[in-house]
Amino acid sequence: MLSLFRPRLPVDEDELEFLLATFKWLTSTFGSVAQTPLVVPTVEYFPSLAKKGWAPAPLLFEDVRRAADMADWPCQLETGEADIPFDAGNDHLIRHEGGSAPCGTFRIAEGSDGNFAVITYNPDMERDQTGMVATFAHELAHYLLATSEDPGPGGWDLHELHTDIAAVFLGFGIFLANSARTFETFQGMRGSGWSSRLQGYLSEGSLVTAIVIFQRLAGREPAAAALYLEDYLRTDLKRADRALAKRLPDMAAAVEAVDLAAFSCG
Repeated sequence: MLSLFRPRLPVDEDELEFLLATFKWLTSTFGSVAQTPLVVPTVEYFPSLAKKGWAPAPLLFEDVRRAADMADWPCQLETGEADIPFDAGNDHLIRHEGGSAPCGTFRIAEGSDGNFAVITYNPDMERDQTGMVATFAHELAHYLLATSEDPGPGGWDLHELHTDIAAVFLGFGIFLANSARTFETFQGMRGSGWSSRLQGYLSEGSLVTAIVIFQRLAGREPAAAALYLEDYLRTDLKRADRALAKRLPDMAAAVEAVDLAAFSCG
């Protein structure tokens, strides 16, 4: 009966094990997060927003690169495909995730001075600066993972999930969680309409749990992230923090104890 009153995680056991395993793989491959800050939406991290509170994609991209400590990684930003709205009649348009262009893409290109990354972004994302930051963080996480030949826990089929967790590992968990699900109105030359989008690959519950793991591994209180999360996500963050504090009071030891061989595809 007492178990009914224990704090419950916003993820199931398999998701929790996968998160812990991926954090072990990331820290084993790329190093500790002890010196990695939790990136928050302030001018300290995003100086391009200081004057207008809004910045064009290239400037915002440079802010994200600096915050990720990847400003000197060879990289080229390009405009990608835009969303195509569906005509719903009466001058109303609808966009949804199934008919949207990708938020961003990543590839490695060859240049005269060596290889470099090419990252594209959906220009319609500029209306959503939080989503834009999350997109850039995800694509830069691809860049980070591209420096390792290890496919990560569970293999290449789970690569996009690893990439979302790697973006949290780089400090951008708040932005991924806040942009995982969006619904907004928009105005255009052809009329007004609605836009909905599911961004990223992890659920909101997984993302806030990943934030808790990241903060605990860095020796910080997860509650520091709550101030910047959407109201309804704060509840999940607090639940995850309470549950993990009871179950895994020493997060570093819990992550270190994960047997990555158990996640091998071979």
